[in-house]
Amino acid sequence: MLNRIIFYYKKEKKLLIYFLISSFIVTALDLYGPIIVQELIDLTIPSKDLNRFFTYSLILLVIYIFRFGISLYSSSRGQLMGNRIKFFMREDLFQKILDQPDGFFKERQSGDLISRVTNDLDNVSSLLYRGLEDCLFSILSIAGALVLMLNFNVKLTLITMIPLPFAICFTIYKNKRLKIGYTDVRKSMSKLTSSVHDTLKTIFFIKDNVLEGERAKKFTSNNARLLEVERKNIFNLSSLMSGINFYNQLTQLIVIFLGGFLHIKGEISLGVIVSFILLTNRFRIYILRLIGLVDVFQRGVSGIQRFSEIMGIPDKEDEDKAICDEIKSIKISNLSHSYGQKSIFKDLSLEIKKGEKIAFVGESGVGKTTIFSLLKSSLIAKKDTIFINGSCIRTIKRESFLKKIGVVDQNEHLMNETILENLKIIDREAKTEKIDEAMKLSYLKDVVDGLENKEDTKLGEGGINLSSGQKQRLAIARLFLKSPDIILLDEGTSALDNILERKIMDNITRCFKDKIIISIAHRLNTLKSFDKIVVLGKEGILEVGTFNELLEKKGLFFNMYSQSDKS
Repeated sequence: MLNRIIFYYKKEKKLLIYFLISSFIVTALDLYGPIIVQELIDLTIPSKDLNRFFTYSLILLVIYIFRFGISLYSSSRGQLMGNRIKFFMREDLFQKILDQPDGFFKERQSGDLISRVTNDLDNVSSLLYRGLEDCLFSILSIAGALVLMLNFNVKLTLITMIPLPFAICFTIYKNKRLKIGYTDVRKSMSKLTSSVHDTLKTIFFIKDNVLEGERAKKFTSNNARLLEVERKNIFNLSSLMSGINFYNQLTQLIVIFLGGFLHIKGEISLGVIVSFILLTNRFRIYILRLIGLVDVFQRGVSGIQRFSEIMGIPDKEDEDKAICDEIKSIKISNLSHSYGQKSIFKDLSLEIKKGEKIAFVGESGVGKTTIFSLLKSSLIAKKDTIFINGSCIRTIKRESFLKKIGVVDQNEHLMNETILENLKIIDREAKTEKIDEAMKLSYLKDVVDGLENKEDTKLGEGGINLSSGQKQRLAIARLFLKSPDIILLDEGTSALDNILERKIMDNITRCFKDKIIISIAHRLNTLKSFDKIVVLGKEGILEVGTFNELLEKKGLFFNMYSQSDKS
């Protein structure tokens, strides 16, 4: 973890040096002030030397003004450094998250990932800037003040320091309690964030089914849990702050009582007493800053740990080869897959060649969508069972392979941007003519022409401003823009009416007649023109043939078609 911090500090080495130098200067000025005050009280005022009095006073004023300017510069450099480090950490973390396989996102809540990219790194930035500043100022100031106090009077210094070990032990104990508390706070906050995210993501389903009360109870439960762990932590933090304040007041009392006693005996001057009070105030200020740092430290360390948890995920060794040629064949050989102990299908074998249109049909749960996930590498086959152009899919660079695949499924995957932006994300270099042609082929053009802002219409969260059928047309328009070698249609036209579905499927089969088209469909009528229909069961492939061949067999496909026809 420390190595990661040093790495990002090195990226901002110039700002870090400026910040450290200016911090040293500010600390030196803070410590020089009490020396001038002692000179004023012990020498200048008793001698009634006005020139010297005004000179020393002016020096103090200049010190304070100069200190203000340097402090402002130091703070601005430190804040900029913290923000820039946060920028680079967010860039690296977001890229690392994007590089993870599909399974990574299935195992983690989106709210937790959002929290890692936003809140956690805000806390890290505060630690790397404010934490460093407070720690540096406090340690230097406390050490410098101690040296000056020893120089003024050793006896008074040693007695004043008697409560310090007790304060340190008390602080260490409370810090341990706070660390445990802040860990619980992070976990509870993550659950609350995920709950809110899940609610907003499904808000229309919730409203349609009058589930606001149920979600409110869930939120209240998570919110109450957060309040409870925060309440426990508040006591520890409050007792820590109160204990330190008591320590500071006790040391001031010691200085006044013992300092007054020593002054009466003639061992120290009034100037030394005043300077001691100023220096013990420095102790109080910087110990309080150190205590305030506890909160920043705990939050920041937690953020760094969560950052390191993701960044520490090993990168996949990039020994795979990119696929540059046109995809001409897919071979599935003895493919089996299971989730845990549950077998989905086994010993599935099939070969698909360029220009073929293949459909998978079967009851729910026989693995149709799982096959699609394996074909697009969202799931990784455990053995060498899927081959692309003769090469095992496990040895092909996934990014190069996915660029040659176009997927349309029941999820529209739309962003809260304009229609044009949702199209151009597929091809940034696409000309207007190409985009218009894609919209015509998918019959999206009819939708766009009827909108006030045309292709500049914003879709809203999840594409709420479009109907299900319109969203699916937009997804299909992306397919025409990408023009891939393999087309995967997982209920890709399920939201369209029969007439429009047939028109769009005709356009797909015509435009991609030399490509591989693989479809999952419940509307069996749409499969009449397919070269091969594969009927799946839990034991693998049960029937294979064209639409007419399977009907003539009067087997499982015939029964499925008859039942769907009746419905």
